[in-house]
Amino acid sequence: MVGERETGNERYIVQLVNALAELDVDGQFLVAVSHLREAEEAIAFGPRIRPIEVSSSPIRRLLVDLPSLVKKEGADLLHVTYTGPLWPHCPMVVTIHDVAWRADRSWFSARDALVLSTGTAATANRAARIITPSQHAKSEISRYLGISPDKISVTPEAAAPVFTAITDRAFDGHLFERCVIRRPYILAVGNLQPRKNLSRLIEAFARLVSERQIPHQLVLAGQAKWRESEIHNVIRHLGIEERIVFTGYIPEADLIALLNGASLFVYPSLYEGFGLPVLEAMACGTPVVASNCTSIPEVAGDAALLIDPCCVDAISGAIMRVLESESLQGLLRQKGLARAQMFSWRETARLTWDAYRQADKVR
Repeated sequence: MVGERETGNERYIVQLVNALAELDVDGQFLVAVSHLREAEEAIAFGPRIRPIEVSSSPIRRLLVDLPSLVKKEGADLLHVTYTGPLWPHCPMVVTIHDVAWRADRSWFSARDALVLSTGTAATANRAARIITPSQHAKSEISRYLGISPDKISVTPEAAAPVFTAITDRAFDGHLFERCVIRRPYILAVGNLQPRKNLSRLIEAFARLVSERQIPHQLVLAGQAKWRESEIHNVIRHLGIEERIVFTGYIPEADLIALLNGASLFVYPSLYEGFGLPVLEAMACGTPVVASNCTSIPEVAGDAALLIDPCCVDAISGAIMRVLESESLQGLLRQKGLARAQMFSWRETARLTWDAYRQADKVR
């Protein structure tokens, strides 16, 4: 996955592998990579953790490369995300971040829904242990996939250490010039797809532009995905094209700069297994408005202003509350920084290692 621009999923793998390498445990980690150069840039490979190249074709990787690699290296355990080999030849652990495709199939293309539903369900049944990032995701996996909760380990994620408050000098970068981003702006992060609920955010923003005359841009950072044209149709209908900025996919360094420069971070997603961007925004000292559903309250605690993501009035009202109150901005910034520090990848790695040990007992 590293090098595939898989945003949160990719950051999970990079941060987990780096944190596992720092644990004081008796083990060696072999990392299957399809994009070696990108992996070497992101992961601190060394004597205890080394890369092994596999095919970029998921079919070949699952049917041939991974099973062969397990046998050749005599691996004690195989850890995959979502989908693993039919015959892993050793105990298998699978990370399932969420089961959103079961909650609402309209959020996914027919192909993606089919691949996720068949591959993930089969892997979950074969796996010795399932890892997921939140209690909400654990209950959803148990509910939709018929998996006993006793088989599921919760390993919360964290903002990477590079997500931190930075000085204004960082805002003179190429990204801001290329995308014509000017301050002040409101930021939303996530792929352009229905689950991220960006259409309602745009409606809420348009109301504030017309009724409250806010001077902000709305910056949408994420790749175009399933049904992204609906978002552009909403923007055209509302006539606010000049106030919306699409950045497309952005690397981590640019995301940190965007988060630091934003007046407010809004995360109106309808369904998340964790909601890592919420913690990343908090770690940068940016006030957060976020959905009050699925796993997001579990991650945000009382450090964000939580809203009903299905209510445009609620979204616009929360945004305006933050923008017009410096005291609320300061409170959210202070609480957000403290909240982000409660999560660490070292703890994620420790809990993951515990899951490995539990999986190894099923031999």
